Amino acid sequence: MPVVAAQALTLRFGLGSEVGLQEVGNQEAASLLVEDVDGYPLVYLTVQGPEAAGGFWEAARAAVAAGEGHYLVATGASTLYSPTLFADTGTDTLEHLLSVVDGMGGPEAVARVVGFNEPGRFFLVDREGRYWDAYTGEVLEGETLAHLTDDFHDTVERLAEEDDYRAEMAHVWACLLGEASEEECLAEDASAAALEARQTEAELLGKLGYDPVSLQRAEVQPQAEGMDLAEMTGPDGELDFVRAQGVIAKGGAGNFSSFEEVKPQWRKKYCAGWFCYGEYWVLEARDKDTNKVRKDYEWHTVGGNWQNWKHYGYRWKDCFDSGHNDQYPPNAPNGGYYEGLRHFPRQFKDSNWKNFTYWHVTDPTGPHQALPIGCGPAAFIRLISWYQFERNQYRGWANINWYGGSVPDLYYGPTSNWYYMFRKNSWLGGRMLAFRKQNYGGSKAYYPDLIVKMGTKALSGQGMTTPRGFFNGGNAWLDERGSWLNLRGAWYYGSPTTAVRWGMYSLAMDSIGVRGVPGIALYHVDPTALGEHYAPTLEGRLYNWRTTAEVLVRIPWYETGGPNDGKFLNITGILPTLRAGGYYALK
Repeated sequence: MPVVAAQALTLRFGLGSEVGLQEVGNQEAASLLVEDVDGYPLVYLTVQGPEAAGGFWEAARAAVAAGEGHYLVATGASTLYSPTLFADTGTDTLEHLLSVVDGMGGPEAVARVVGFNEPGRFFLVDREGRYWDAYTGEVLEGETLAHLTDDFHDTVERLAEEDDYRAEMAHVWACLLGEASEEECLAEDASAAALEARQTEAELLGKLGYDPVSLQRAEVQPQAEGMDLAEMTGPDGELDFVRAQGVIAKGGAGNFSSFEEVKPQWRKKYCAGWFCYGEYWVLEARDKDTNKVRKDYEWHTVGGNWQNWKHYGYRWKDCFDSGHNDQYPPNAPNGGYYEGLRHFPRQFKDSNWKNFTYWHVTDPTGPHQALPIGCGPAAFIRLISWYQFERNQYRGWANINWYGGSVPDLYYGPTSNWYYMFRKNSWLGGRMLAFRKQNYGGSKAYYPDLIVKMGTKALSGQGMTTPRGFFNGGNAWLDERGSWLNLRGAWYYGSPTTAVRWGMYSLAMDSIGVRGVPGIALYHVDPTALGEHYAPTLEGRLYNWRTTAEVLVRIPWYETGGPNDGKFLNITGILPTLRAGGYYALK
Protein backbone atom coordinates (compact mmCIF):
# COMPACT_ATOMS: atom_id res chain seq x y z
CA MET A 1 0.00 0.00 0.00
CA PRO A 2 1.57 3.35 -0.96
CA VAL A 3 2.20 5.73 1.93
CA VAL A 4 0.36 8.51 0.08
CA ALA A 5 -2.89 6.56 0.51
CA ALA A 6 -2.37 6.41 4.28
CA GLN A 7 -1.76 10.16 4.43
CA ALA A 8 -4.75 10.97 2.21
CA LEU A 9 -7.01 8.80 4.40
CA THR A 10 -5.63 10.53 7.48
CA LEU A 11 -6.49 13.89 5.94
CA ARG A 12 -9.96 12.66 5.03
CA PHE A 13 -10.58 11.51 8.59
CA GLY A 14 -9.87 14.98 9.97
CA LEU A 15 -11.23 17.06 7.09
CA GLY A 16 -13.78 19.55 8.38
CA SER A 17 -13.34 18.45 11.99
CA GLU A 18 -9.68 18.32 13.07
CA VAL A 19 -8.60 20.24 9.95
CA GLY A 20 -10.46 23.22 8.50
CA LEU A 21 -11.06 23.18 4.77
CA GLN A 22 -8.89 26.29 4.39
CA GLU A 23 -6.07 24.82 6.50
CA VAL A 24 -5.26 21.80 4.36
CA GLY A 25 -2.38 23.45 2.48
CA ASN A 26 -0.58 24.19 5.77
CA GLN A 27 -0.56 20.58 6.96
CA GLU A 28 2.39 18.20 7.29
CA ALA A 29 2.38 14.44 7.77
CA ALA A 30 4.75 11.58 8.51
CA SER A 31 4.01 7.85 8.43
CA LEU A 32 5.41 4.72 10.04
CA LEU A 33 4.81 1.19 8.76
CA VAL A 34 3.65 -1.31 11.37
CA GLU A 35 4.20 -4.96 10.45
CA ASP A 36 2.36 -8.00 11.66
CA VAL A 37 4.26 -10.59 13.68
CA ASP A 38 5.21 -12.45 10.50
CA GLY A 39 6.73 -9.36 8.88
CA TYR A 40 3.90 -8.46 6.48
CA PRO A 41 2.45 -4.90 6.25
CA LEU A 42 -0.33 -4.39 8.79
CA VAL A 43 -1.09 -0.69 9.24
CA TYR A 44 0.43 2.73 8.68
CA LEU A 45 0.61 5.14 11.59
CA THR A 46 0.33 8.69 10.28
CA VAL A 47 0.73 11.80 12.40
CA GLN A 48 -0.67 14.97 10.86
CA GLY A 49 -0.71 18.65 11.78
CA PRO A 50 0.99 21.93 10.94
CA GLU A 51 4.19 20.95 12.82
CA ALA A 52 4.37 17.25 11.83
CA ALA A 53 7.34 17.59 9.46
CA GLY A 54 10.36 15.35 8.95
CA GLY A 55 10.62 11.64 9.72
CA PHE A 56 8.02 9.94 11.87
CA TRP A 57 9.84 10.20 15.19
CA GLU A 58 10.77 13.82 14.59
CA ALA A 59 7.22 14.63 13.52
CA ALA A 60 5.79 12.81 16.54
CA ARG A 61 7.91 14.89 18.94
CA ALA A 62 6.93 18.09 17.18
CA ALA A 63 3.23 17.13 17.33
CA VAL A 64 3.42 16.38 21.06
CA ALA A 65 5.22 19.67 21.70
CA ALA A 66 2.64 21.62 19.68
CA GLY A 67 -0.36 19.71 21.05
CA GLU A 68 -3.64 21.01 19.65
CA GLY A 69 -4.17 20.62 15.92
CA HIS A 70 -2.27 17.34 15.62
CA TYR A 71 -3.70 13.85 15.45
CA LEU A 72 -2.79 10.24 14.64
CA VAL A 73 -4.58 7.73 12.40
CA ALA A 74 -3.91 4.03 11.77
CA THR A 75 -4.85 2.99 8.24
CA GLY A 76 -4.67 -0.41 6.60
CA ALA A 77 -1.35 -1.18 4.91
CA SER A 78 -2.85 -4.06 2.94
CA THR A 79 -6.03 -4.60 0.97
CA LEU A 80 -6.91 -7.23 3.58
CA TYR A 81 -7.70 -4.56 6.14
CA SER A 82 -10.08 -1.63 6.44
CA PRO A 83 -8.89 1.77 5.19
CA THR A 84 -9.29 3.49 8.58
CA LEU A 85 -8.92 1.44 11.75
CA PHE A 86 -8.01 3.69 14.67
CA ALA A 87 -7.60 7.41 15.36
CA ASP A 88 -6.35 9.51 18.24
CA THR A 89 -7.55 13.11 17.84
CA GLY A 90 -5.00 14.19 20.44
CA THR A 91 -1.42 13.18 21.24
CA ASP A 92 -1.94 10.58 23.99
CA THR A 93 -0.84 7.66 21.81
CA LEU A 94 2.22 9.56 20.60
CA GLU A 95 3.18 10.57 24.13
CA HIS A 96 3.15 6.96 25.30
CA LEU A 97 4.96 5.80 22.18
CA LEU A 98 7.76 8.35 22.58
CA SER A 99 8.10 7.62 26.29
CA VAL A 100 8.71 3.94 25.57
CA VAL A 101 11.10 4.71 22.72
CA ASP A 102 13.12 6.95 24.99
CA GLY A 103 13.17 4.22 27.63
CA MET A 104 14.60 1.82 25.06
CA GLY A 105 17.40 4.25 24.19
CA GLY A 106 15.88 6.17 21.28
CA PRO A 107 14.56 5.35 17.78
CA GLU A 108 17.83 3.70 16.78
CA ALA A 109 17.09 0.97 19.35
CA VAL A 110 13.86 0.04 17.54
CA ALA A 111 14.34 -2.74 15.00
CA ARG A 112 10.70 -2.74 13.89
CA VAL A 113 7.18 -1.90 15.04
CA VAL A 114 4.70 -4.77 15.27
CA GLY A 115 0.93 -4.99 15.71
CA PHE A 116 -1.51 -7.82 16.31
CA ASN A 117 -5.33 -7.69 16.47
CA GLU A 118 -5.66 -4.27 18.11
CA PRO A 119 -4.97 -1.52 15.54
CA GLY A 120 -4.34 1.01 18.32
CA ARG A 121 -1.88 -1.16 20.25
CA PHE A 122 1.70 -1.45 19.01
CA PHE A 123 4.86 -3.17 20.12
CA LEU A 124 8.42 -1.96 19.64
CA VAL A 125 10.89 -4.76 18.91
CA ASP A 126 14.42 -4.01 20.06
CA ARG A 127 17.68 -5.30 18.58
CA GLU A 128 17.58 -8.29 20.91
CA GLY A 129 14.11 -9.32 19.75
CA ARG A 130 12.20 -8.23 22.85
CA TYR A 131 8.67 -6.85 22.40
CA TRP A 132 7.97 -3.61 24.30
CA ASP A 133 4.34 -2.56 24.74
CA ALA A 134 4.32 0.91 23.15
CA TYR A 135 1.62 2.10 25.57
CA THR A 136 2.69 0.67 28.93
CA GLY A 137 6.41 0.13 28.37
CA GLU A 138 6.21 -3.45 29.61
CA VAL A 139 8.24 -6.17 27.92
CA LEU A 140 6.06 -9.05 26.79
CA GLU A 141 6.65 -12.39 28.38
CA GLY A 142 6.98 -15.40 26.10
CA GLU A 143 3.58 -16.82 27.03
CA THR A 144 1.81 -13.52 26.36
CA LEU A 145 3.59 -13.08 23.03
CA ALA A 146 2.58 -16.59 22.03
CA HIS A 147 -1.03 -15.85 22.99
CA LEU A 148 -1.12 -12.67 20.90
CA THR A 149 0.53 -14.46 17.98
CA ASP A 150 -1.94 -17.34 18.07
CA ASP A 151 -4.90 -14.96 18.15
CA PHE A 152 -3.56 -12.99 15.21
CA HIS A 153 -3.00 -16.18 13.21
CA ASP A 154 -6.63 -17.09 13.95
CA THR A 155 -7.60 -13.76 12.35
CA VAL A 156 -5.45 -14.55 9.31
CA GLU A 157 -7.18 -17.90 8.98
CA ARG A 158 -10.58 -16.22 9.17
CA LEU A 159 -9.51 -13.79 6.47
CA ALA A 160 -8.54 -16.69 4.26
CA GLU A 161 -12.05 -18.10 4.62
CA GLU A 162 -13.95 -14.82 4.13
CA ASP A 163 -14.01 -14.50 0.34
CA ASP A 164 -16.78 -11.87 0.35
CA TYR A 165 -15.05 -9.69 2.91
CA ARG A 166 -11.73 -9.79 1.04
CA ALA A 167 -13.51 -8.95 -2.22
CA GLU A 168 -15.28 -5.96 -0.61
CA MET A 169 -12.06 -4.59 0.86
CA ALA A 170 -10.21 -5.11 -2.43
CA HIS A 171 -12.96 -3.18 -4.25
CA VAL A 172 -12.83 -0.26 -1.81
CA TRP A 173 -9.04 -0.08 -2.05
CA ALA A 174 -9.15 -0.28 -5.86
CA CYS A 175 -11.40 2.79 -5.92
CA LEU A 176 -9.22 4.65 -3.41
CA LEU A 177 -6.04 3.85 -5.36
CA GLY A 178 -7.53 4.70 -8.76
CA GLU A 179 -7.33 1.11 -9.97
CA ALA A 180 -11.08 0.76 -10.68
CA SER A 181 -13.30 2.46 -13.21
CA GLU A 182 -15.74 5.18 -12.27
CA GLU A 183 -18.62 2.87 -13.13
CA GLU A 184 -17.28 0.25 -10.71
CA CYS A 185 -16.80 2.81 -7.94
CA LEU A 186 -20.36 4.15 -8.34
CA ALA A 187 -21.91 0.69 -7.98
CA GLU A 188 -24.11 0.36 -4.88
CA ASP A 189 -25.22 -2.47 -2.67
CA ALA A 190 -28.95 -2.96 -3.32
CA SER A 191 -29.64 -5.15 -0.29
CA ALA A 192 -32.40 -4.35 2.21
CA ALA A 193 -29.81 -3.47 4.88
CA ALA A 194 -28.09 -1.00 2.54
CA LEU A 195 -31.41 0.59 1.55
CA GLU A 196 -32.31 1.05 5.22
CA ALA A 197 -28.94 2.74 5.76
CA ARG A 198 -29.63 5.19 2.92
CA GLN A 199 -33.03 5.98 4.38
CA THR A 200 -31.38 6.79 7.72
CA GLU A 201 -28.91 9.02 5.87
CA ALA A 202 -31.85 10.84 4.24
CA GLU A 203 -33.39 11.44 7.68
CA LEU A 204 -30.18 12.99 8.95
CA LEU A 205 -29.74 15.10 5.81
CA GLY A 206 -33.27 16.42 6.30
CA LYS A 207 -32.46 17.27 9.90
CA LEU A 208 -29.37 19.17 8.71
CA GLY A 209 -31.49 21.19 6.31
CA TYR A 210 -30.73 19.47 3.01
CA ASP A 211 -32.96 18.00 0.36
CA PRO A 212 -31.85 14.33 0.22
CA VAL A 213 -33.33 13.88 -3.25
CA SER A 214 -31.28 16.74 -4.67
CA LEU A 215 -28.12 15.38 -3.11
CA GLN A 216 -28.79 11.93 -4.47
CA ARG A 217 -29.11 13.43 -7.94
CA ALA A 218 -25.81 15.29 -7.65
CA GLU A 219 -23.27 14.42 -10.29
CA VAL A 220 -20.46 12.41 -8.70
CA GLN A 221 -17.18 11.70 -10.48
CA PRO A 222 -14.80 9.96 -8.05
CA GLN A 223 -12.29 9.17 -10.79
CA ALA A 224 -12.37 12.54 -12.54
CA GLU A 225 -9.24 13.22 -14.56
CA GLY A 226 -6.63 15.21 -12.67
CA MET A 227 -8.54 14.82 -9.40
CA ASP A 228 -7.31 11.43 -8.23
CA LEU A 229 -4.73 10.26 -5.70
CA ALA A 230 -1.92 10.57 -8.24
CA GLU A 231 -2.70 14.28 -8.61
CA MET A 232 -2.10 14.78 -4.88
CA THR A 233 1.14 12.77 -4.74
CA GLY A 234 4.34 14.76 -4.39
CA PRO A 235 7.75 13.93 -5.92
CA ASP A 236 8.74 12.05 -2.75
CA GLY A 237 5.72 9.73 -3.04
CA GLU A 238 3.95 11.33 -0.09
CA LEU A 239 0.86 13.53 0.07
CA ASP A 240 1.28 17.06 -1.25
CA PHE A 241 -1.15 19.03 0.91
CA VAL A 242 -1.15 22.08 -1.37
CA ARG A 243 -2.26 19.90 -4.27
CA ALA A 244 -4.78 18.17 -1.99
CA GLN A 245 -6.33 21.50 -1.09
CA GLY A 246 -6.67 22.26 -4.78
CA VAL A 247 -8.43 18.96 -5.43
CA ILE A 248 -10.83 19.63 -2.55
CA ALA A 249 -11.57 23.17 -3.72
CA LYS A 250 -12.13 22.19 -7.36
CA GLY A 251 -14.09 19.04 -6.59
CA GLY A 252 -16.58 20.33 -4.05
CA ALA A 253 -15.61 17.69 -1.52
CA GLY A 254 -16.29 17.83 2.19
CA ASN A 255 -18.00 15.84 4.90
CA PHE A 256 -21.44 15.62 6.44
CA SER A 257 -21.51 16.76 10.05
CA SER A 258 -24.14 16.49 12.76
CA PHE A 259 -22.94 19.55 14.67
CA GLU A 260 -23.03 23.21 13.83
CA GLU A 261 -19.49 24.59 13.85
CA VAL A 262 -18.60 22.73 10.66
CA LYS A 263 -21.20 23.23 7.98
CA PRO A 264 -21.54 20.33 5.53
CA GLN A 265 -19.88 21.24 2.27
CA TRP A 266 -21.93 19.21 -0.19
CA ARG A 267 -23.90 22.20 -1.48
CA LYS A 268 -22.72 22.00 -5.09
CA LYS A 269 -24.56 20.02 -7.72
CA TYR A 270 -21.52 17.92 -8.41
CA CYS A 271 -18.63 16.33 -6.56
CA ALA A 272 -15.51 15.31 -8.43
CA GLY A 273 -12.27 13.71 -7.38
CA TRP A 274 -10.73 11.38 -4.83
CA PHE A 275 -12.60 12.74 -1.81
CA CYS A 276 -15.94 12.09 -3.53
CA TYR A 277 -15.69 8.32 -3.37
CA GLY A 278 -18.24 7.19 -0.81
CA GLU A 279 -19.60 9.33 2.01
CA TYR A 280 -17.98 10.31 5.29
CA TRP A 281 -19.95 11.45 8.34
CA VAL A 282 -18.76 13.15 11.53
CA LEU A 283 -21.38 12.52 14.20
CA GLU A 284 -21.57 13.80 17.77
CA ALA A 285 -24.31 13.90 20.40
CA ARG A 286 -23.93 17.29 22.08
CA ASP A 287 -25.21 19.17 25.11
CA LYS A 288 -28.07 21.42 24.00
CA ASP A 289 -26.75 24.40 26.02
CA THR A 290 -23.00 24.22 25.38
CA ASN A 291 -23.12 22.45 22.00
CA LYS A 292 -20.24 20.30 23.20
CA VAL A 293 -19.81 16.63 23.97
CA ARG A 294 -19.73 16.27 27.74
CA LYS A 295 -16.63 14.14 28.25
CA ASP A 296 -16.25 11.66 31.08
CA TYR A 297 -13.55 13.69 32.72
CA GLU A 298 -15.38 17.04 32.46
CA TRP A 299 -18.66 16.35 34.23
CA HIS A 300 -18.54 16.12 38.02
CA THR A 301 -21.95 17.47 39.10
CA VAL A 302 -23.06 15.78 42.33
CA GLY A 303 -20.03 13.55 41.95
CA GLY A 304 -21.46 11.30 39.26
CA ASN A 305 -21.04 10.46 35.62
CA TRP A 306 -23.34 8.46 33.40
CA GLN A 307 -20.55 7.09 31.20
CA ASN A 308 -18.09 6.27 33.91
CA TRP A 309 -18.62 4.90 37.39
CA LYS A 310 -14.92 4.88 38.18
CA HIS A 311 -15.26 8.08 40.23
CA TYR A 312 -16.24 5.74 43.04
CA GLY A 313 -12.95 4.00 43.55
CA TYR A 314 -12.91 1.07 41.16
CA ARG A 315 -11.02 0.45 37.99
CA TRP A 316 -13.04 -0.97 35.12
CA LYS A 317 -11.91 -4.54 35.56
CA ASP A 318 -12.69 -4.57 39.28
CA CYS A 319 -16.36 -4.94 38.41
CA PHE A 320 -15.50 -8.45 37.24
CA ASP A 321 -13.53 -9.46 40.31
CA SER A 322 -15.56 -11.08 43.04
CA GLY A 323 -12.69 -10.54 45.47
CA HIS A 324 -13.02 -6.77 45.65
CA ASN A 325 -16.37 -6.53 47.36
CA ASP A 326 -15.10 -5.63 50.83
CA GLN A 327 -11.92 -3.72 50.15
CA TYR A 328 -10.55 -0.84 48.14
CA PRO A 329 -8.68 -1.97 45.04
CA PRO A 330 -4.89 -1.64 45.35
CA ASN A 331 -4.61 1.15 42.77
CA ALA A 332 -7.24 3.40 44.34
CA PRO A 333 -5.94 4.59 47.72
CA ASN A 334 -8.12 6.65 50.06
CA GLY A 335 -11.26 6.04 48.03
CA GLY A 336 -9.92 7.64 44.87
CA TYR A 337 -10.21 5.93 41.50
CA TYR A 338 -7.94 4.75 38.71
CA GLU A 339 -4.33 5.62 39.47
CA GLY A 340 -3.04 8.83 37.94
CA LEU A 341 -6.50 10.41 37.69
CA ARG A 342 -8.39 12.78 39.97
CA HIS A 343 -9.51 11.58 43.37
CA PHE A 344 -13.11 11.78 44.51
CA PRO A 345 -14.26 10.94 48.05
CA ARG A 346 -16.59 8.03 48.53
CA GLN A 347 -20.02 8.99 49.79
CA PHE A 348 -20.59 5.52 51.23
CA LYS A 349 -18.37 2.53 51.76
CA ASP A 350 -18.99 -0.23 49.28
CA SER A 351 -18.27 -2.75 52.02
CA ASN A 352 -21.72 -1.91 53.41
CA TRP A 353 -24.02 -4.32 51.63
CA LYS A 354 -26.91 -1.82 51.78
CA ASN A 355 -25.09 0.28 49.22
CA PHE A 356 -25.20 -2.54 46.68
CA THR A 357 -21.90 -2.95 44.90
CA TYR A 358 -21.85 -3.95 41.26
CA TRP A 359 -19.93 -7.09 41.94
CA HIS A 360 -21.77 -9.09 44.57
CA VAL A 361 -25.31 -10.07 45.32
CA THR A 362 -26.20 -8.30 48.52
CA ASP A 363 -27.37 -11.43 50.33
CA PRO A 364 -24.25 -13.59 50.86
CA THR A 365 -26.44 -16.67 51.30
CA GLY A 366 -28.72 -16.07 48.31
CA PRO A 367 -28.89 -18.17 45.14
CA HIS A 368 -26.94 -15.62 43.06
CA GLN A 369 -24.17 -14.85 45.51
CA ALA A 370 -20.76 -13.73 44.28
CA LEU A 371 -21.92 -13.39 40.68
CA PRO A 372 -19.95 -10.65 38.88
CA ILE A 373 -22.12 -8.27 36.89
CA GLY A 374 -19.66 -7.76 34.05
CA CYS A 375 -19.26 -4.96 31.52
CA GLY A 376 -22.40 -5.88 29.53
CA PRO A 377 -25.02 -5.22 32.23
CA ALA A 378 -22.92 -2.34 33.55
CA ALA A 379 -22.85 -0.66 30.11
CA PHE A 380 -26.62 -1.04 29.84
CA ILE A 381 -27.04 0.55 33.27
CA ARG A 382 -24.87 3.46 32.15
CA LEU A 383 -27.05 3.93 29.07
CA ILE A 384 -30.22 3.77 31.15
CA SER A 385 -28.71 6.31 33.53
CA TRP A 386 -28.24 8.70 30.62
CA TYR A 387 -31.95 8.48 29.84
CA GLN A 388 -32.80 9.05 33.51
CA PHE A 389 -30.46 11.97 34.22
CA GLU A 390 -28.96 13.32 31.00
CA ARG A 391 -31.52 13.11 28.21
CA ASN A 392 -33.08 16.48 28.97
CA GLN A 393 -29.73 18.23 29.03
CA TYR A 394 -28.73 16.76 25.65
CA ARG A 395 -32.00 16.63 23.78
CA GLY A 396 -34.46 18.78 25.69
CA TRP A 397 -36.69 15.72 26.06
CA ALA A 398 -38.01 14.68 29.46
CA ASN A 399 -35.82 12.40 31.54
CA ILE A 400 -37.26 8.97 32.28
CA ASN A 401 -37.98 7.95 35.86
CA TRP A 402 -37.75 4.19 35.49
CA TYR A 403 -39.24 3.63 38.94
CA GLY A 404 -42.21 6.04 38.94
CA GLY A 405 -43.01 8.47 41.74
CA SER A 406 -42.49 6.32 44.81
CA VAL A 407 -38.96 5.04 44.85
CA PRO A 408 -37.59 2.69 47.53
CA ASP A 409 -34.62 4.30 49.20
CA LEU A 410 -31.86 1.75 49.49
CA TYR A 411 -30.48 3.02 52.77
CA TYR A 412 -33.24 4.44 54.92
CA GLY A 413 -36.33 2.69 53.59
CA PRO A 414 -39.25 3.68 51.30
CA THR A 415 -39.42 7.30 50.22
CA SER A 416 -40.92 9.41 47.45
CA ASN A 417 -38.27 12.11 47.71
CA TRP A 418 -37.13 12.37 44.08
CA TYR A 419 -34.20 14.67 44.87
CA TYR A 420 -32.82 12.26 47.42
CA MET A 421 -33.24 9.43 44.96
CA PHE A 422 -31.25 11.47 42.40
CA ARG A 423 -28.48 12.16 44.91
CA LYS A 424 -28.35 8.60 46.11
CA ASN A 425 -28.26 7.25 42.59
CA SER A 426 -25.48 9.67 41.68
CA TRP A 427 -23.46 8.67 44.71
CA LEU A 428 -23.79 5.05 43.70
CA GLY A 429 -22.86 5.65 40.08
CA GLY A 430 -26.30 4.71 38.77
CA ARG A 431 -26.08 1.23 40.20
CA MET A 432 -29.52 1.33 41.90
CA LEU A 433 -31.05 1.04 38.44
CA ALA A 434 -29.88 -2.55 38.21
CA PHE A 435 -31.53 -3.88 41.31
CA ARG A 436 -34.87 -5.25 42.38
CA LYS A 437 -36.22 -6.41 45.72
CA GLN A 438 -36.32 -10.13 46.49
CA ASN A 439 -37.24 -12.15 49.57
CA TYR A 440 -34.70 -14.56 51.01
CA GLY A 441 -36.38 -16.40 53.86
CA GLY A 442 -38.09 -13.62 55.79
CA SER A 443 -35.58 -10.87 54.94
CA LYS A 444 -35.69 -8.50 52.02
CA ALA A 445 -32.63 -7.96 49.87
CA TYR A 446 -31.74 -6.61 46.46
CA TYR A 447 -29.83 -8.34 43.72
CA PRO A 448 -28.82 -7.27 40.22
CA ASP A 449 -31.52 -9.02 38.21
CA LEU A 450 -30.09 -7.64 34.98
CA ILE A 451 -27.23 -10.13 35.09
CA VAL A 452 -29.78 -12.93 35.22
CA LYS A 453 -31.85 -11.46 32.38
CA MET A 454 -28.74 -11.14 30.21
CA GLY A 455 -27.48 -14.58 31.12
CA THR A 456 -24.16 -13.20 32.31
CA LYS A 457 -21.85 -15.98 33.43
CA ALA A 458 -18.80 -16.00 35.64
CA LEU A 459 -15.74 -16.99 33.62
CA SER A 460 -12.28 -16.88 35.23
CA GLY A 461 -13.53 -14.32 37.73
CA GLN A 462 -15.07 -12.14 35.02
CA GLY A 463 -18.60 -11.51 33.82
CA MET A 464 -19.23 -12.75 30.27
CA THR A 465 -22.35 -11.59 28.39
CA THR A 466 -23.03 -12.77 24.84
CA PRO A 467 -24.25 -10.27 22.20
CA ARG A 468 -27.60 -12.05 22.01
CA GLY A 469 -27.87 -12.22 25.79
CA PHE A 470 -27.20 -8.49 26.03
CA PHE A 471 -29.97 -7.79 23.53
CA ASN A 472 -32.55 -10.12 25.09
CA GLY A 473 -31.77 -9.12 28.67
CA GLY A 474 -31.88 -5.41 27.95
CA ASN A 475 -35.29 -5.70 26.31
CA ALA A 476 -36.57 -7.87 29.16
CA TRP A 477 -35.50 -5.15 31.63
CA LEU A 478 -37.32 -2.50 29.56
CA ASP A 479 -40.45 -4.65 29.16
CA GLU A 480 -40.63 -5.22 32.91
CA ARG A 481 -40.85 -1.46 33.38
CA GLY A 482 -43.47 -0.98 30.67
CA SER A 483 -41.13 1.13 28.56
CA TRP A 484 -42.05 2.09 25.01
CA LEU A 485 -38.33 2.04 24.19
CA ASN A 486 -36.72 -1.06 22.71
CA LEU A 487 -33.08 -2.05 22.57
CA ARG A 488 -32.03 -2.45 18.96
CA GLY A 489 -28.79 -4.06 17.97
CA ALA A 490 -26.61 -5.39 15.17
CA TRP A 491 -23.83 -7.77 16.16
CA TYR A 492 -21.74 -10.63 14.91
CA TYR A 493 -19.67 -13.57 16.04
CA GLY A 494 -16.38 -14.22 14.29
CA SER A 495 -16.52 -12.00 11.21
CA PRO A 496 -18.90 -9.13 10.33
CA THR A 497 -21.09 -9.80 7.31
CA THR A 498 -22.03 -6.99 4.93
CA ALA A 499 -25.58 -6.91 6.29
CA VAL A 500 -24.34 -6.57 9.88
CA ARG A 501 -21.98 -3.74 8.92
CA TRP A 502 -24.87 -1.87 7.28
CA GLY A 503 -27.00 -2.55 10.37
CA MET A 504 -24.36 -1.14 12.71
CA TYR A 505 -23.96 1.85 10.38
CA SER A 506 -27.72 2.55 10.40
CA LEU A 507 -28.01 2.26 14.18
CA ALA A 508 -25.03 4.52 14.85
CA MET A 509 -26.25 7.11 12.36
CA ASP A 510 -29.77 7.04 13.77
CA SER A 511 -28.78 7.20 17.44
CA ILE A 512 -25.83 9.60 17.45
CA GLY A 513 -26.65 11.52 14.26
CA VAL A 514 -30.42 11.73 13.85
CA ARG A 515 -31.54 11.58 17.50
CA GLY A 516 -28.40 12.78 19.30
CA VAL A 517 -28.42 9.96 21.87
CA PRO A 518 -25.68 7.52 22.87
CA GLY A 519 -25.32 3.92 21.84
CA ILE A 520 -23.28 0.99 23.13
CA ALA A 521 -20.33 -0.48 21.24
CA LEU A 522 -19.10 -4.04 21.61
CA TYR A 523 -15.45 -4.17 20.63
CA HIS A 524 -12.23 -6.09 21.07
CA VAL A 525 -9.68 -5.26 23.75
CA ASP A 526 -6.39 -6.86 24.73
CA PRO A 527 -6.99 -10.63 24.42
CA THR A 528 -4.67 -11.24 27.36
CA ALA A 529 -7.26 -9.44 29.52
CA LEU A 530 -10.95 -9.76 28.66
CA GLY A 531 -11.29 -10.15 24.91
CA GLU A 532 -14.48 -8.15 24.25
CA HIS A 533 -15.94 -5.17 26.08
CA TYR A 534 -19.23 -3.21 26.09
CA ALA A 535 -19.03 0.58 26.43
CA PRO A 536 -21.35 3.56 25.74
CA THR A 537 -20.36 6.10 23.10
CA LEU A 538 -21.47 9.57 22.01
CA GLU A 539 -19.30 10.08 18.92
CA GLY A 540 -18.95 8.29 15.59
CA ARG A 541 -17.13 8.57 12.28
CA LEU A 542 -19.00 6.65 9.59
CA TYR A 543 -17.97 5.61 6.07
CA ASN A 544 -20.41 4.62 3.34
CA TRP A 545 -18.27 2.96 0.65
CA ARG A 546 -21.41 2.31 -1.48
CA THR A 547 -20.88 -1.46 -1.45
CA THR A 548 -20.17 -1.73 2.27
CA ALA A 549 -20.01 0.45 5.38
CA GLU A 550 -17.71 1.02 8.32
CA VAL A 551 -18.25 2.49 11.78
CA LEU A 552 -15.68 4.05 14.08
CA VAL A 553 -16.79 5.15 17.55
CA ARG A 554 -14.97 7.01 20.28
CA ILE A 555 -14.35 4.84 23.33
CA PRO A 556 -14.91 6.75 26.61
CA TRP A 557 -11.84 8.05 28.38
CA TYR A 558 -10.52 5.79 31.17
CA GLU A 559 -12.79 2.98 30.03
CA THR A 560 -10.21 0.20 30.36
CA GLY A 561 -6.98 1.96 31.18
CA GLY A 562 -5.68 0.87 27.78
CA PRO A 563 -4.64 2.46 24.47
CA ASN A 564 -8.17 2.63 23.00
CA ASP A 565 -9.54 4.90 25.71
CA GLY A 566 -10.61 8.27 24.32
CA LYS A 567 -9.79 7.14 20.77
CA PHE A 568 -11.85 6.24 17.69
CA LEU A 569 -11.93 2.51 16.95
CA ASN A 570 -13.30 0.68 13.92
CA ILE A 571 -15.87 -1.78 15.30
CA THR A 572 -16.87 -3.19 11.90
CA GLY A 573 -13.49 -4.32 10.57
CA ILE A 574 -12.19 -7.86 10.78
CA LEU A 575 -8.83 -6.77 12.22
CA PRO A 576 -10.03 -5.07 15.41
CA THR A 577 -12.40 -7.93 16.23
CA LEU A 578 -11.43 -11.34 17.48
CA ARG A 579 -14.58 -13.10 18.57
CA ALA A 580 -17.52 -10.68 18.47
CA GLY A 581 -18.57 -7.06 17.89
CA GLY A 582 -21.69 -4.94 17.60
CA TYR A 583 -23.60 -1.73 18.20
CA TYR A 584 -26.78 -1.20 20.26
CA ALA A 585 -29.12 1.73 20.90
CA LEU A 586 -32.52 2.43 22.47
CA LYS A 587 -35.35 3.51 20.20
